[in-house]
Amino acid sequence: MSDTSDGLRSQLGVKEHSNTLTFRGMKDADFSLQSYSVTSGQPFDGVRSQGGATLSVMAGRKHSKPVGDWYNAQPAGAKLRTHTELAAPDALNFAIRGTLTLDDGNGPIVCQDVVIAQGNWGSVNYWWFTAPGMVESDEDVRYAGQAGTLQCSQRGRPIRLHFITESGDNPNCDTIIVKVTS
Repeated sequence: MSDTSDGLRSQLGVKEHSNTLTFRGMKDADFSLQSYSVTSGQPFDGVRSQGGATLSVMAGRKHSKPVGDWYNAQPAGAKLRTHTELAAPDALNFAIRGTLTLDDGNGPIVCQDVVIAQGNWGSVNYWWFTAPGMVESDEDVRYAGQAGTLQCSQRGRPIRLHFITESGDNPNCDTIIVKVTS
């Protein structure tokens, strides 16, 4: 894109951000993108592993109802969120769907058809996380967050992961705790 186009996009408030989400308790994270939705006119440049267990979605941060509708239409189980002000996503900045690969130090853990989205509540950016078969639980929930379990696979064998969100003291709402449960 030319400098003139970049300048115009900047004046219109259109900016690509490195939107990071960390999976605490894991050593590594990767995401193989299958599909996505982003607010019309906003940039999107894919998903990158930032090293460790952090992913970065390179996208704009303007929420819209079509992105929320896309997220809600994806095959999913329980929908976990990192901010407790909302019961269901309506307008979101962007949403991605694909294969999430985590590593706990014992080899890659593969979770299929994971859908991750970002929205905002005032000045706080928060995340939504779901996949088919995700079951909500109240185990290990802290600070009014949420928890859910998901069946994934490690080296061809089934493995259950427990995902926990915390929102109380975390103004950035950018971390999901992950524990292997079986």
